[in-house]
Amino acid sequence: MLNHFDRQAEWLLKVGYPEMMGISDGQFCAKLAPLRSRLTLAEPVERRGNIPLCIAFREGVVGIADAMSRIQARSANGIVDMTPLSPADFHVLYELEIPTGEFYLLLDVDTGRDSLNVSPENALAAIRGQGRTPLTLAEGVALTAQVPELLTNGKDYNCIQMPGSRKPSDQRVPSIWFSKGAPRLGWCWDRNIHTWLGSASAACRLGATSPTMGGPPAMPA
Repeated sequence: MLNHFDRQAEWLLKVGYPEMMGISDGQFCAKLAPLRSRLTLAEPVERRGNIPLCIAFREGVVGIADAMSRIQARSANGIVDMTPLSPADFHVLYELEIPTGEFYLLLDVDTGRDSLNVSPENALAAIRGQGRTPLTLAEGVALTAQVPELLTNGKDYNCIQMPGSRKPSDQRVPSIWFSKGAPRLGWCWDRNIHTWLGSASAACRLGATSPTMGGPPAMPA
């Protein structure tokens, strides 16, 4: 698992996350070091998803538009197109516990191939029923940054919706797909179905000090 972590950390350095945060490469690596150490102590969890782990960032650590601009697929950089809303209008569901610290891990991530042709509303109920956790808007951006193939490789992945973030009293669900020649962060209605959009989830979140879900520290087997 450490090889996945190290590859992702190197990618974040390469695409300029330290610059986005206004810190040096060394300071950035120091922020990730405790998380790497925590991962070495994690117990295995059952592997259900198609991505072993993802380094995620807390909302506000980097600008969402900046992070999207670092995502590239088919030689095009990502954009935000959420009119009439913006990423700031979406908030993490009250039930989700996000680890403290600027960075944390998503373990056993699933892009949601089983939820293709299933509305986000129904997919969220299924995710909860499986004891998994839905990805948030920021987590979806972090995942796409690490695995941009999910936008174009329909055999192994799928474009994603993030039902873990919502605008109160609104039916829009943040989503990332490839549209009009570029990776796009937008939204879709929670009762609509799509052949190419699945609701992304993870087994759990793991912070540098403790996991947020019940049971022992865990990582995919």
